[in-house]
Amino acid sequence: MKQRRAHGSVLLWAIRLGCVFLQAGSLLIGCSTEPGADAFVDDRAALLTATGRERIADYYRKLYQDFDIHLKVATLKESPTDLDAVAVMLFAEYALGSKTRGANGVLLLVDPEGRRVRMEIGYDLEGVFPDGFVGYVEERQMAPFFRAGRVGDGVEATVELLVGKVLGAIDEGSYLPEEEKARLGHLSGGGGAKLEVGIGEGEKDRESIGNAREFGPQATPMKTLETYRSVLARHIKDPELGIYTEESRKFFRQWLVTDAQQSNELRGLQRALLRAEVFEEETRAVIRFAIGDRQSAPYLLRRDGGGWRLDFAVMSRLIGFNHKNQWYFRSRDHDFMFAFADWRFDRHGFPHRN
Repeated sequence: MKQRRAHGSVLLWAIRLGCVFLQAGSLLIGCSTEPGADAFVDDRAALLTATGRERIADYYRKLYQDFDIHLKVATLKESPTDLDAVAVMLFAEYALGSKTRGANGVLLLVDPEGRRVRMEIGYDLEGVFPDGFVGYVEERQMAPFFRAGRVGDGVEATVELLVGKVLGAIDEGSYLPEEEKARLGHLSGGGGAKLEVGIGEGEKDRESIGNAREFGPQATPMKTLETYRSVLARHIKDPELGIYTEESRKFFRQWLVTDAQQSNELRGLQRALLRAEVFEEETRAVIRFAIGDRQSAPYLLRRDGGGWRLDFAVMSRLIGFNHKNQWYFRSRDHDFMFAFADWRFDRHGFPHRN
């Protein structure tokens, strides 16, 4: 790890907690017309807003173009007796995977009345998305959003993990401990998995941490990040931790954090830490990673009388992620750019070497 001090202003990071957005060229050959929104969303239960439907369709369209995977989300107005049979029927009716180079279709079927969700996986993707992984994604990523009544956010957040699996960033050992394989295995029903979940029944209470001092501000930016790594590893979701700035604590009181999100961020952080660089300027600091590691966004910190704290509120405003989980700056008009004097950013906000 290199330590640097700079003069000017600073940078930022933005949590990947679920929402990733688009860009990039197409890998599909001979696709002369762009599929409409109905090719990706069939919201019979009217669970999604019009904006949410368009956003999901736009995002899924990019995955279709760049990964040759056709995802579709469907919600049911009435609960069927056999959800598995309906999933198979709709998978065929929608012809998912028929326009990809293999049987690369994925159906996310939501049954709000029956309090169930099922993912149906195309034949050629079963090795990429095994039943245990699908069950893990449903239980640890989708279910918390659905319980909170945030179906659209849950659908979008789920794709972050699917993309990570496609890119090889998630292996079985990292998401499925031995003791959980048997339990999650029972969720499978062919190529995919299903889960009972109460949509809109309410978010689980976030436990407060008794020994808050353990997770308070630290003497250096790296010590603060190391403390945050412990928060991720222990799946702590208390928004009142002193490791966060006051604005970030307000942010986390309104934000939903899942086990899957924390585990995914921890995997990326542990991988990137060996090439971390620290930039400090007065009361601000940035921890950034190798420019070639496009999935590892920088972390922004502020120092007050107590020490260094992570500023996730500002990170969430300044940093976005595309459909490949690659980070970019939404704006470069901020006082954290001092840490990037040796980088340039394209018109989309993605970093490049000078």
